Amino acid sequence: MIFNFLEKLKFLVKTESFQQRPIKTIYRCIMLVVYHILKIETKYQINIKFSKFFYSLKPYKKSGLGGRGQFVLRDLYEPFLNFGHCIFNKKFYFIDIGCSRGFFSMYLLKLKNLKAEGLCIDPLNKSLDDFKEILKLNKIKRVKILNAVISDQKNKRRDIYRVSDLYGYYSIIKNVSYADKKIKEKLTLNSYTLDQLVFEKYKLKKVDFIKIDTEGAEYEILTKSVKTMKKFRPAIYCEITRKKDKIRSLLAKHGYEFFTISNEEKHKVEKNFNGNILALHKKPSIKKM
Repeated sequence: MIFNFLEKLKFLVKTESFQQRPIKTIYRCIMLVVYHILKIETKYQINIKFSKFFYSLKPYKKSGLGGRGQFVLRDLYEPFLNFGHCIFNKKFYFIDIGCSRGFFSMYLLKLKNLKAEGLCIDPLNKSLDDFKEILKLNKIKRVKILNAVISDQKNKRRDIYRVSDLYGYYSIIKNVSYADKKIKEKLTLNSYTLDQLVFEKYKLKKVDFIKIDTEGAEYEILTKSVKTMKKFRPAIYCEITRKKDKIRSLLAKHGYEFFTISNEEKHKVEKNFNGNILALHKKPSIKKM
């Protein structure tokens, strides 16, 4: 237990939120610990520059419903949250793959002066139950929710593995670089490809934005998203952790350019294709920036 605590403390000190806003980060972490010890559930308001919404905090015994403290720090370190409003049309449709408890989706759904609808997907039922409560708390009904795995396989059952107890991550890639091989926990769920969801299951008329946060499965997902990319040319915000060159080659082949975000601006990626990447089509369906 002490080792686990020290590892999480070391991780906290290295986070972008601690580097940028240490006092607020420490305050929120103390709040998280206190509420966890006292087993208190609470609701609080997230105030981002262009998006405000209510969120919840629950005292779970085990991590894995949002990793870093159920996203209580995300608005302190996620650069897209102070930039995303720039790229969307007044009405837009998004797909959130790996939505967890819905923090990123809530940001999109509550963007000021914009109207978003979305499809939100996660393999953990408990995460989605929490997200449904958060949607109800914010009086939002413009969302479809799916408990499933998105991969390069369709019409199959597929295993997803708990690859980290420290951060609570799950992935369809069993041997992702940071996987703890001692963990034997896995889930088995229906697997869909993104193209299957868009054109067969939901028959979507447009897709303007896709967020992918799947702990290493990005390439497998994107290989079966080509039809969606060709028809709708959505912006793609993706956490890239493996098969980086293959992802870059695949997206570039279909007309995409790559950017990182910092200080509320996008910066074209020439090298260091890693981490959170914003891929924008040269002829986008969303705003041309």
